[in-house]
Order: sequence, then C-alpha cells, then structure tokens
Amino acid sequence: MDFATSADTGPARGTARPLTPLPIEAHLAELTAALSPGATVLLQAPPGAGKTTRVPQALLASLAGGEQILMLEPRRLAARAAAQRIADELGETVGKTVGYRVRLEAKVSAATRLEVVTTGIFLRRLQADPALEGVACVIFDEFHERQAEADLALALVRQARMLLREDLRLLLMSATLDLEPLATQLDGARVISSEGRSHAVAVQHQPPRERESLEQQVVRALEQHWLPQRGERETVLVFLPGQKELLRCQRLITATAWGERLDCVLLHGQQSLAGQSAAIRPAQSGAGKVVLATAIAESSLTIEGVRLVIDSGLSRRNRFDPATALDGLVTQPCSQASAEQRRGRAGRLGPGVCVRLWSAAEQQRRPPFDPPELVEVDPLPIALQLAAWGAGAGEGLPWLQPPAPAAMASARRLLEQLGAVDGEGRISSHGRTLAQLGLPPRLGHMLLRARQEGCLPLAASLAVLLSEKDPLDRREVGCDLMPRIDLLQTAASGGGRDDATTAAACRQLLRLRRQILNQVGGMASPEGKEDSLIEVARLLSWAYPERIAVARPGGDGRFLMVSGRGAILPPGDPLVASKALAIAALDGQGSEARIQLAVPLPAPLLEDLAVEQGEWHDQARWDSEAERVRCERQLRLGALVLERQPCAGLDSEQPRLAMLEGLRQLGLAALPWCRRSRQLQQRLCLAHRHLGDPWPDRSDQNLQADPASWLGDQLEGLRTRQGLQQLDLITALWGSLDWQQRQQLDHWLPETLTIPSGRRVALDYASGEPVLAAKLQELFGWSQAPRLLEGKLVITVQLLSPAGRPAAITQDLAGFWSTGYREVRRELRGRYPRHPWPDDPQTAVATALTKARLQQTLAADPGAVGRNRNSAAPR
Repeated sequence: MDFATSADTGPARGTARPLTPLPIEAHLAELTAALSPGATVLLQAPPGAGKTTRVPQALLASLAGGEQILMLEPRRLAARAAAQRIADELGETVGKTVGYRVRLEAKVSAATRLEVVTTGIFLRRLQADPALEGVACVIFDEFHERQAEADLALALVRQARMLLREDLRLLLMSATLDLEPLATQLDGARVISSEGRSHAVAVQHQPPRERESLEQQVVRALEQHWLPQRGERETVLVFLPGQKELLRCQRLITATAWGERLDCVLLHGQQSLAGQSAAIRPAQSGAGKVVLATAIAESSLTIEGVRLVIDSGLSRRNRFDPATALDGLVTQPCSQASAEQRRGRAGRLGPGVCVRLWSAAEQQRRPPFDPPELVEVDPLPIALQLAAWGAGAGEGLPWLQPPAPAAMASARRLLEQLGAVDGEGRISSHGRTLAQLGLPPRLGHMLLRARQEGCLPLAASLAVLLSEKDPLDRREVGCDLMPRIDLLQTAASGGGRDDATTAAACRQLLRLRRQILNQVGGMASPEGKEDSLIEVARLLSWAYPERIAVARPGGDGRFLMVSGRGAILPPGDPLVASKALAIAALDGQGSEARIQLAVPLPAPLLEDLAVEQGEWHDQARWDSEAERVRCERQLRLGALVLERQPCAGLDSEQPRLAMLEGLRQLGLAALPWCRRSRQLQQRLCLAHRHLGDPWPDRSDQNLQADPASWLGDQLEGLRTRQGLQQLDLITALWGSLDWQQRQQLDHWLPETLTIPSGRRVALDYASGEPVLAAKLQELFGWSQAPRLLEGKLVITVQLLSPAGRPAAITQDLAGFWSTGYREVRRELRGRYPRHPWPDDPQTAVATALTKARLQQTLAADPGAVGRNRNSAAPR
C-alpha cells in the first residue's frame, strides 16, 4: 500500500495537508481519462508510487458529485489505514468523504463517496445489490496478492457489469504483477505503468551456515550489516514466514547485549490495531528499531524509516487438501516477485540494502510469482458465495483462473450437509443468512443453530476465539479451548489478567463478540459455567462434525476422527489423557493432523451423537490379538466404532473377506506348507518365468498380495488361524490348470529323477533353477545329466561325499569326470577308504554301498546293481 513517508506529517486534522509529490501523479490525467464509463484499466505501480492514496482522490475529483467509489483492500488493517491516510490528506476525519467498512466495524456517513472495504464486505454488498447502484468505479488494490475472495469478486463484478451495469468502471492496481497477460483475459483493458518513488537498493546474499537456525542467521545479519553503521533511530525490517519464527527471533535479539537497548517489535496480520500501529510508527529509541514482520509488510503497510531489509526468503501459505478436507500451513520459498517487493522496502527514503538469507543461484530457481490463492485454500466460502449468486459451481463465470471442479464439488456436498444448499445446489434461506454473516460458513452455521438452541453467547465466544488470534500461548496452556472460554468470561465480568497484552486481546475479542451477538440475534441470558464444557463440545460438533475424535489405544495423545483421519496432540498436552475430543482447529499437514484447539468430549454427548447420527452395521472383522474372525454389530459414527455387539447370521462373504484380511496380516507362514507344496510352487514359478501363460506366477509376493485369487472357496467356513491348517495348498496352487497341463508340468519339470544307482531323487527348485543332489558314487556311469523343458534347462548337479556333504557342484558332468573327479578322489579316498573310488568313474558301477557290501551284492545277483547306468527317468 502506497502512503506518503514520515516526512509528510502535515497540519492538524481538518485542514488539507500540503502533499509531497509522488510518481503516480504524472499518470493521473491519463488514468482518469482512460477510466471512462465501462472501461477496465490495469495500473502497475511499485510500492512508493502513491497509487493507494492519490489515485482514488483523482478519481473522486473527476466524477460527478453523487457518484461513489469502492476500493477493495485485502486486509482489515490495510482498509482502515488507507481510509485514514486519504482522509488526512483531504484534511478530514474518517467517515466524511472517505470512510471504511471492515468485518463488524464501519465508519461511513451519507457524505461518504470513497468507501474502502475489505473484499469480504464487498462480496456481501454485491450479493445484496448486483447492480451496485450509485457506484461509478470499483478499485481492486493490491491485486497482485491474488487472494481467493478478490478473484471471486472480480469474476462476479465482471458478470454483473455484462448483465446489469455496462457503465461500471473497473481499476485493478498491482505492485508487481505482470499485467500484460492479465490484460489479454480482460477484453479491452488498458495497461498503465508508473515508476515508483524508490532509490537504489543493493542486494547482498548471506546463505546459512551449517546447522545455523533462522533466528541465528538474522542476528548474524544484523551484527554484520547494521550495527557497525546504523544511524540514529534507524529501522530494520526483517521478513520471516510466521509468528513462531517472529517470537523465536525476538527472544534471541533481546537476549543480546545490544538488543536490550533497541525497540524490537512484531508485525503480523493477527495483531491488534494498536500493536500494528506500534510497529509502523518511527523508532522511539535512539538505538533504533527492528521490525520482525510476516509477508503483510510486503505491500499492505508502509513502515517508517527503513533503510535495511533482511529477508529470510520464506513465506507461509495456507493450503487446503481436498482429500482430507483440512487446511495446513506450508512454509516455502517466496517467489521472485515477493522477494522484489521486500527488497523495495529498503529504498523508500534513500539508497538502501537488502540482505537475502539465501544464495543468488537459488533466487534464479524460484518461481516468478506465487500461485493464486483460489487454487490452494478451502473452497467452502467460495462455494457458499457462488450458491448465493446462483452460479452453481461457477462454471459460467469469467474467471481469471477457475477453482478446481473436484474441490468445488466437495465443498458443495458439505454445504448440503450444513443445510445451506439443497440437493440441486440451490441456496436455502439458512445458506443466504450464512453468506451475509461474514464469518466462515461452519462458524456461521454454529451461531445460527446456537440461536435456536438458546446458547448464542457461548457460540459467539467460540466464534471470535476461532476466527481471531489466540489470546493465550499454546506452549504454556496447551490446546484446551476451555481456558480461553474462561478467560473471556472473566474479562466480561470485569476481571482479567495482569498481562497487558492479554487484557488488550480480551477487550478486542469481547468487542467483536458483542458485535456478533447484535448481528446474529441479540443478547441472551449468560451460559452457566457448570455446563459450559458439554455445551462447547456440542457447538463444535455442529461446526466440525467430522472432527469428533476418539483416543487410540496407548493413551499417547493420538486420536481417530470421524473423517477417518488421524490427529495428534503435542507431547505433554493437558488433553493427552482424554478419551474423546471435539476438535476446533488443526493443521492438516503431515501423516497425522496436528491438533491446535479442542475440548474434551464428555461421554454423554458422545452417546447422544451416536444416537442422533450413528448407524449400526453388521460386520465381520479380523481380531489380530485373538487371531480369529469376529462377527459383530458395530455402532459407527463415520470412521469411529463406538459400540460392538456379537452378531450371527452374516452372509458367508463377509467372514471370508475378514479371513483374507487375517491372512494378509499373518503372512504365508501361517499356511500348512510341506515339501511337495513348496516344490510345486517353485516349479510353477519356473514355468511362468520360462514359458509365460498359462502357467501362473506363484511367487510369495503374488500369493501374499491376492490370496483370494488362488485360495478361492477354500476359505469358506474358516474363522481362525488354526483353521488354515485345513487348506489343501497343492490343489490351490494348481488352480485352474487342467489334468493335461498338470501332466505336462510333471514331464517338463518333474518332482524326481531316477539316477544311475536306481534311486529316485527329488529335484530342488528353491533357488529358482533345478538342482539334483546325490552321492558322487551313485552317479558313476552317468556321462551327462538330463536337461529339463525339452532340453532348454540345464540341471545343476551337486555331488555329495559318502557322508552327504557337498564335494563338487557342476552343470557339466562329463567335464567333471574328466578333470575335477581326480582332485576330489585324491581328497576323499583317504577319508572314506571303505567306499569305491575307481580310476574310471564312467565305467564303474553306480552305488551307494561300501566296497564290501557292493561285492556281496554282486556275488548274490550280478545284475542287481547299476541297471539304470545310462538312463534317468522323471517320476
């Protein structure tokens, strides 16, 4: 936002101040001429050009006396500050020619011609009066921020202009946005660019050191780039991503010897107006001032006396996950445009310096601009406004970039659950009231229902606590909402804390609470403290029904919500031991959502919710502790199972599916494997690898992944792990292969082979290839081992000693007899002298007998040994 600098102190209010010339004034005549009735103008002017203050004044002077201008600002503070500054320059008080409207606050009169409003206020006015009677021009200030409500407002007002107000002027003002692509989307739009009132700013890069925290980086930058040459009452502006980093940095700075003497203040969007004003005004201490700010200081505010900017290069954005329906704050590198905005803050008074806490190479890799907020945030408020406009999911609106259809469909389903729209997406009277409240739809729904139930004051307390800055520090008091409720009750009765900051926050919250009560339906009798817990939990269940949560086993602060998502409390939080919670706020980033605010959910209320909203389901489930299937009736509230009862008479499919789940948990080791079934599995895998279909892949991985595909009906009637021992794995492994195919496999990949000694030996397929293991003497005379798969697959022969230990391994038996056998014979004949070790193994008798037993056998029956010397047949 472009205001005059601190040098423009001006005369007392009531007299027009002499204005310091600003760069935008060179373009005012061109701008007012371009903004003829029905025109669209895009004004690009960097911070310091004066667009926020001087452009509206020039337009007022160019319009007829009765015509009004609406100027949209992205934040309440920015709207108030802009109105105040323009009124000062006109020599008036706010509420005369220039006024403002923000949520629950307004300073306007019948004489007001320039009304500065937040985007939300403008949307509600546009909904009530689509033609914008009496309004000559709508100004979108700071449009480069691309807030979701600003994009929506532009789409709606463009449609309204096409249908109702062809003469309405539109002016979009931006500090950094590249307006040429935008102009192509806005037919007939004219682009005007202005130079800013800024001086050269030198950029220096200070990348982090190893294991250096962000706050340590900031202190190092201050000590190197500011302290040695700081001027009297000089201000440094430090950009940090969020409040957590602001507080850490403030603590580290004030703990230094030099930090005690200077002003170190915070600036963020959830501060009170007084706190933000303190950050903006000039330094009070001669030692200077350090302003630790979030991205709000990029363009919405002007801070006096800044010549040095220290930029962390980080921003925190709110992202909505449609899959979980949860918001989450994401810290990420800021865009190049944001970095330039921040750099420019150092050149408003004279030459300045910007210290970037990242490398120059990294700057080049950053995206040019941040994405529009419309594609990242919760679409529920947008969906409500579209329903009130009668635009469905917004398909026919002239968007610059439309919201995602899937996200809008999900938001419309939630609006239907809240009673805001009907099954066709048409807005109800309840929804129309919600759209006019100016609160998040969930909180508005809670307030309207609380009015019906007679607990509106408590609901108003909740609404301000959940829509404004938390008055207490979660690190000190935890996530329980009740201390916040008690704090407001105490403050309302005249008590309070000694802490001035907390007391001021309570006064602000109570003021907003009174305004909500007046807006929604007047004051009601105060709620009693004795039943406030159950009432707070009930109110939260109306606003966030999917966030009702039950503790998971273990009592470690982990919960399961109705939505099916896990949620976790910080370690040591006072709510860790709660059996159930009504959750008001959480961060959806991470595998489990982080609970920020909640209250314990009393058991009677959980029972009431189960009766009102729960559903009974008959289900078979696998009990992993008992290792059996349980058939039961379950009382469910979403993903929560609140009660279980034994159940009989389920159809056979559900227990079978539960048994399959049990088998997936137990693994294949729970099945009754034997040598033959394992060998069949291995033979089928080998056939599948070499031949493909129809031979199935029976690898452990495939069997485990889909047990139903091969066990089939064999699981019918089974309920326990012990019951798995009844399975016939050989039949299951064969599957649909017919008798002929089974015979073919036995021929190609046999279970056994007959070796020269006459003995049948089982083949081992465990390694993925066939292996035959036999005593070396049993293979005498076998010049070559047989091949499998019609000669395509060589058998590995493992030759064993008489004691059954491996003596040699080969796939070339003939080669072994001619070369390797001599070395093995030399090594083993002394160890096993009773066994035959002939010079020529290929002509010797194959036998497992000792030499003596072999002679006795041959004497009794010369043909009894070695009949299978030159043949081997599969069995």
